[in-house]
Amino acid sequence: MSHYLVPFSVLEQTIQGGQCADSPEVLYHYLKLTEEYAERLSIPDATLLHQRVFNVLLDTVCDTRVVPHWRQTCLDKVYLPLSHLKQLIVTYQDAKNYFKMEHSLRILSHYFISSFE
Repeated sequence: MSHYLVPFSVLEQTIQGGQCADSPEVLYHYLKLTEEYAERLSIPDATLLHQRVFNVLLDTVCDTRVVPHWRQTCLDKVYLPLSHLKQLIVTYQDAKNYFKMEHSLRILSHYFISSFE
């Protein structure tokens, strides 16, 4: 994939719409870009960024209009922003938010995995 400058929100829309379902490198680029951005942000801002990415991927997994193999690819990668969030836990509220997101992932992925088959 060439490294053209594409706005972050355009990448998110492409991922959520499954428009790059046959090009997982777009997802990998998005995740790499997220990590690069997060390194330059404060902890609260990096937390918000990783939450945003987690929600984009989880929303994609749950969208039955998107082809199953793309949803599975997003499900395979949704743990990355979650693991980054775990490293950024500072307060009790951060931990509470993290565990709530982890719980949502467990429940929703269980429900939507059955639709892959």
